Order: sequence, then structure tokens, then C-alpha cells
Amino acid sequence: VERKAVELARGRVLDLGAGAGAHSVPLSKAGLATTAVEVLPTAREILMERGIPDVRAGGLESLDAGERFDTVLVLMNGLGLAGSLDGLGRFLAELAGHVESGGQVLADSTDPRAWGESGDGRYPGEVHMQLAFDGDEGPPFPFLFVDPDTLRDVAGSVGLHTEVVAVDQDGRYLARLMAR
Repeated sequence: VERKAVELARGRVLDLGAGAGAHSVPLSKAGLATTAVEVLPTAREILMERGIPDVRAGGLESLDAGERFDTVLVLMNGLGLAGSLDGLGRFLAELAGHVESGGQVLADSTDPRAWGESGDGRYPGEVHMQLAFDGDEGPPFPFLFVDPDTLRDVAGSVGLHTEVVAVDQDGRYLARLMAR
């Protein structure tokens, strides 16, 4: 899924949640102007050490209002940043505001339909996560896994056409979202 996204990337690229540069570095080395956006200071330091010239702190708020890209990457289950189905439409509309005419959002998620019902009436992909490492735990936070059909419906409501371009055996998929 991620290799396919890197293959499809073109033009000026925004890598949202860039981490240590798994996507930004090869795209930059391939000659694509790449902007990496990351919340973690250590990851931003690594991005700069790896030669990414445009590294920004935070999320979408770190972009200028009219700033646009040919490709926006939202990978590693990046649609989870929306937090919930209610937040997904707002998140996609905000992403669309940073895409050039004819540009694309390449985003992945994992289809939660195989997990069954949540038991409490919520969509099964609306979960809470908590990160922990070496005895240190962060606070729980909402995260979204969204199936391709629901993504298609929500994206369509904000003017984006959705095409699934790759699927892994574990239910993970890559979607290309483009303005109609």
C-alpha cells in the first residue's frame, strides 16, 4: 500500500504525519519538492538530518491558508487522524483545501467491517488508542479506521471522488481522492 502511494506521488508533495521520513526521504531523493509535517520534535530532527528541506511542526494548521500541493500523503492509517466518522468529513474538506486542481490525496486505512459490531452502537472503526513505550504511556486518543464504502460516501459529500488503488491481505487499502 505504501509503496504504491510513493509510486503514484507526483509534483509538489505534502507528507502529513511524516514520522522519520519513510515516504518523504525517497520522494525528495527522486526530485519531488516535499514538505514534511510532523508533531514529534525528534522525528522532525531526523527529517532535517535526512535532508528534507521543508519540515514543519504540527499538523494541517502549520500550512498557509492558500498553500496547495499536487499530492497529499496521509499514510500509515493516516485517516485515523480524523478521530471519528463525524470528524472525517471536516478532515477531508480541510485536506481538499490544500490540493491543487487535478491533484490527489493518497490516504490509507484498514477496513474495520471484518471486526464486527462495536457492541455499543458505534461504528466499529471508531476506537481509542493509547501509545506506550518502555513503561511510559501517553493519554488515550480517538482514532478512526474507515471502510472504503464509507470513505467513498463521506469523501463524495465534500466533493472528492474516491478510487481504491491497492488492497493488502489484512484489509488495509490505499485510496486516491480527487476533486470532481
